[in-house]
Amino acid sequence: MREPVLMVWDFYDGVRSGIALYQGQSHYFECGFDEEEGEHTDVFELWPLDEPMMALAAEQWMLFCAWERCFRAGEVPAETHPGHRGQNARYDEIEDRIKDFLDSRVAPVHRLQATFEPRETQPENSVGPFKALDVTWLDLG
Repeated sequence: MREPVLMVWDFYDGVRSGIALYQGQSHYFECGFDEEEGEHTDVFELWPLDEPMMALAAEQWMLFCAWERCFRAGEVPAETHPGHRGQNARYDEIEDRIKDFLDSRVAPVHRLQATFEPRETQPENSVGPFKALDVTWLDLG
């Protein structure tokens, strides 16, 4: 079953981390790395997000999307990216709280294989060069 990817936080030769639904619930996901092969795998570890953390992530995503629209329109330079500390105090505050969450994680709740695909219907107001995505999770048993 395809489920929506809500936000992509890291993209390098493919989706590496972000937030997506798994069985209808918001989860932070992060892909594994095979040290022997020296490359990322298609196995992802997932941790459920509670409502307060999801609300913070959504607020931060909205701040990023607003900046991205201005950047794509040529209204602001790349140096003003909110991910560069000191550009947006609220973004920085949320980033610190998300970092605390990520640093406090224990063993993943799920280990799943993921296949990401562009959503069949793309929103008109999509942000940047990336398409809206869906993910199909496969339980590794």
